[in-house]
Amino acid sequence: MEDLHKAVTHYVTSIPYDKVLSTATHVSTDIHYRLVSDSEIEQALSRRARAGSAERDLYASYVNNAFLDALEARGDQIAYQFSFGAEPLPYETGSRLSQTSVAQMADIISRHPKLRFQCFLASRHANQSLCTMVRELPNLSLAGYWWHNFFPDVIRQVMTERLDMVPLNKQVGFFSDAYCAEWTYAKVILVRKIMAQVLAGKIDQGQYSRDEALAIARAILYESPQLLLGMRPRKRPS
Repeated sequence: MEDLHKAVTHYVTSIPYDKVLSTATHVSTDIHYRLVSDSEIEQALSRRARAGSAERDLYASYVNNAFLDALEARGDQIAYQFSFGAEPLPYETGSRLSQTSVAQMADIISRHPKLRFQCFLASRHANQSLCTMVRELPNLSLAGYWWHNFFPDVIRQVMTERLDMVPLNKQVGFFSDAYCAEWTYAKVILVRKIMAQVLAGKIDQGQYSRDEALAIARAILYESPQLLLGMRPRKRPS
């Protein structure tokens, strides 16, 4: 137990807070997260030579909560970004997310109100659930269209739902998950074209004016990321 807490403390204090905006991880739907007592984890550690999925859930739950407790003290310096809804297959991953995991994540976020959480979602069907969570949890926001959601029809649906359900200052309109500049550029073009189509449709139905649509695009592509991640625009040289 002492080694476990020393490891978490060492990790949290080693993060270069003056150089990064966020720390990111994946939250697996295969793990059942809950509050685990010290006595439970001590017993689970004594069984680690023959540990199975039950012990895995205990380890993950306890370490995750200890990490977030420690990170919350730095909540004004860093955001906790997490991916959700993509799980391993033999050669890649598939879009898969349990409603139980959604509820467990909501509980985790509510227990750490001073830490900013931001989700990259790879599950189309779970977008509504995440949108309702954002409405109820002040410290949760949503970013972009991740992995199995990065296809035109899915982006269009997710974008439309978020514009209807989520405040502009709780959503980021783009996340590339790209590994090179060319890939990022292509994804930016795709999102901009779809965003223009979605906003044009809302103008046609009278939901937005043209000026409002332009302000919305600026908000979720430029202003909200700065607010949610603590970024500041660099001053241009005079």
